[in-house]
Amino acid sequence: MNTHIKALVAALLFSLLFYGKDFGINLILFATIVTALLLTAEKKPPIGYVFPYLFTALMVFFDPTAFKVFIHFTSFLILIGKTIEAKSAIYLSFFMGLVNMFTASFSLLNTYQKKPESERKSISPRLKNMLKGILVSVVFAVLFSFLYKSANPVFEGLIEQINLNFISFNWVLFTIMGYFIALHILRPYHPEKLIAIDKAQKNVLTKSAFPFDFDKKQKLTNEHSLGSYIFATINLLLVFYLITDAIYLGNSNTTSNAEFSAAVHKGIYALLFSIICAIAIILYFFRGDLNFFEKNKILKNLSYTWLLLNVILVLFTCYKNYTYVEALGLTYKRIGVFIYLLLVLFGLCTTYIKVAKLKSFIYLVRTNIALWATVLLLSSTIAWDRAITYYNLNFIQHPDMEYLIRLGATNSQQLKEYASKESNLISKNASEKVAQKYQSNLEDINQKSWQEYTIYHFKLK
Repeated sequence: MNTHIKALVAALLFSLLFYGKDFGINLILFATIVTALLLTAEKKPPIGYVFPYLFTALMVFFDPTAFKVFIHFTSFLILIGKTIEAKSAIYLSFFMGLVNMFTASFSLLNTYQKKPESERKSISPRLKNMLKGILVSVVFAVLFSFLYKSANPVFEGLIEQINLNFISFNWVLFTIMGYFIALHILRPYHPEKLIAIDKAQKNVLTKSAFPFDFDKKQKLTNEHSLGSYIFATINLLLVFYLITDAIYLGNSNTTSNAEFSAAVHKGIYALLFSIICAIAIILYFFRGDLNFFEKNKILKNLSYTWLLLNVILVLFTCYKNYTYVEALGLTYKRIGVFIYLLLVLFGLCTTYIKVAKLKSFIYLVRTNIALWATVLLLSSTIAWDRAITYYNLNFIQHPDMEYLIRLGATNSQQLKEYASKESNLISKNASEKVAQKYQSNLEDINQKSWQEYTIYHFKLK
């Protein structure tokens, strides 16, 4: 089937599924269509990236939140980028997928115009005849419909029942957008220079082919001494900070919630600054020949010590946040802190590998972004609104009902059941808000069309 016909069919389906609709089962159906388009294209997508794309669409069906939709579209752009170049890094795949969606047609048109006349592909006579036939048939069908309409009352009644109100200027623009999305999937732009640059970047540092002369050794010795002094100083400072932080944690029972909250947030800022400094300093000193200098053991050991102390700092901050959650309950910010600390641990581990295994800076970028993408994908398996609500209602003595009510509509059933069972524990105002939220969500679900169905359409009835 011709590429443009595939794109046109996909555009009509895109419009049918999404025009004026919220996300739901339509995302699963369109993800299936996109997969089919990719599998029929000249360059097949890596199957290992097709499954996450389909999986995240399914997760939106089970938990239709903006966060899940964001993860789904991120996986879509990565899949498109991997289809363009399977061996590209995750960050480059995402970038190529994003750029491709907006600029592929312009790039392909520019490439086409630069070709000699003899190499340009024109529309085949068969396709021309097909398009001409369709256009002429539609014109004659409309013309004769109006003619027969005035001659036959029964036929007139049937024609008047045809409702084309959905066809509007906005619908046409939306369908055109769907056409270009499908076209860019089928005919993506290949940024050859960008792909070549990415492939040229090696994950492992290479030693100079020439032995170090006296001047080079002297320079490396001085650099080693400077790095050793810096790491020794900041290690001592961090040890002192960790001791004082341990003392503070030991006295945390006498601290108010507001003070403890401030301590957690300040700890996060201190950790962020510390990690940035740690990695930046390590990257500076271990950027080149110092990695292969025979007398670099002291600097390496001091770097490992610095990384280990930062791991302890992460654990201290994690304990503070856990204590905070234990006292006041889960929120998105507190969950975000845990995820941030996990990513920091990944960063520290990969930095250790970079130094110990003589890896390059691009290795750090590639590995950490791949780990971040994996965490993002795994986080799509959790219905966060419902998880937060469940934890706070079951493990917190006085849950913040106002916060839970402000969360997405997916927790309305949980709040309704809690308000019914524990009516004596919540205020009348909160109980009324819960009932209003549940009723509003129920009405919203009942008003949705089949394209917008989610798991909650079948649960809340």
